[in-house]
Amino acid sequence: MDQSGSTSDPGTPTPSSSGWAAPPPQVQAGPEDFVYADVPNRAIAYIIDAIIVAIVAGIVGAVLSGIGLSTGSFAPGTLDFSVNVVGLLVSAIVGAAISAAYFVYTWTSMRGTVGMKALGLQIGNAVDGKTLTMDQATRRWLIIAAPGILAQVLFVLPAIGLLLGLVAFGWFLYLLWTTYSSPTKQGFHDHFANTMVVKATRVAG
Repeated sequence: MDQSGSTSDPGTPTPSSSGWAAPPPQVQAGPEDFVYADVPNRAIAYIIDAIIVAIVAGIVGAVLSGIGLSTGSFAPGTLDFSVNVVGLLVSAIVGAAISAAYFVYTWTSMRGTVGMKALGLQIGNAVDGKTLTMDQATRRWLIIAAPGILAQVLFVLPAIGLLLGLVAFGWFLYLLWTTYSSPTKQGFHDHFANTMVVKATRVAG
């Protein structure tokens, strides 16, 4: 019991709003029970999340097609494919909005995406492990997704779209490389938003 008269249970996990929250009983609470999340784990988590976002975006895209905002049409038996510029732009913007909502919401309310949770990862403020602010989550998402979004929006311009697609791919590789080469596994996006991704270490119990 402390001086205020309240009791403290050493087995109670640290609240998510005050720092890293290790789930009991397999994992003990405390920063010392975490390791920096490596690139393979983070890549697998991102693939899971990308699939979830793609499914939702596909459903929304089907709805948009139903109201005449398809991205294009193909004539059976021919090689003719027409692009609906307005539909393509709307689809890209809606896809970006879905991605932003998914990542920003899960980072700020769940301390990790569905993919991250599946692999025992969590994200927090780099200094003290506190839950990300909306500003941190938004900045992190923009740094990761902005080049890809621009490439999708400008896909209708052949030369520029292709160039931006290559830039987006190169940017993704750069983020992977900065994450891999960092002692704390903080890529450029993590340093920019002052975030850190960790993985809880399992202990016998």
